[in-house]
Amino acid sequence: SCTERQVPIAMHSIAANRGMCPPFRGGMRPCNRAQRTCVKLASNAAPSTTTTDLSRAMFKYVQIEKTTQPGTALFDITPQIREQIEKVGLQEGFVNILSRHTTTAITINENEPRLLDDIRQWLRKMAPPTEPYLHNDMHLREAPPGWPGGWEAWAKQEPINAHSHLLSIMLGNTQTIPVSQGKLCLGTWQSVLLVELDGPRTRTVGVQLVGQAQADSQ
Repeated sequence: SCTERQVPIAMHSIAANRGMCPPFRGGMRPCNRAQRTCVKLASNAAPSTTTTDLSRAMFKYVQIEKTTQPGTALFDITPQIREQIEKVGLQEGFVNILSRHTTTAITINENEPRLLDDIRQWLRKMAPPTEPYLHNDMHLREAPPGWPGGWEAWAKQEPINAHSHLLSIMLGNTQTIPVSQGKLCLGTWQSVLLVELDGPRTRTVGVQLVGQAQADSQ
């Protein structure tokens, strides 16, 4: 890419309307109107060698289920995601991973035991469970409409977990990761981690796979 030099707005406008950038050494170049940047095209550039013979578009949604531990815990779900990529034959595209709960999160980091302990301790400092959160004032809250057994039955099973909701918001619930040549494009030390913030529970993670797949894949 190249950075265009300063030129009068009128000149740039005329050139942009023609799909070109203002004059440079070497002639006119295609212009990106939105970003006002130019791309230098090499006339002797070799054709791409990464193109794969892909034959069908693919959109697939699956869910991963995980039974979690008490309190705050982190689980590496990268192997399950890779398994789904291989199963559907996704070659080029991306996966979107969604935590389907308000007291869990999805993040990307290193799956190293002592680091995971550091994360748990840090999260506890960020939102201490014993702080006086309004969400935990059960006597001031209403039960969902139509709850079997009324307010008392609902309050009996409702956890005191405002800190878990706050941590979920802070960490985030989704991650999108590219897939190329059938491989999840993560860094060497990166893993996709499901963060349980109010266990133990049975949790589900949604995985949307989008892109081009092999013709003979399911």
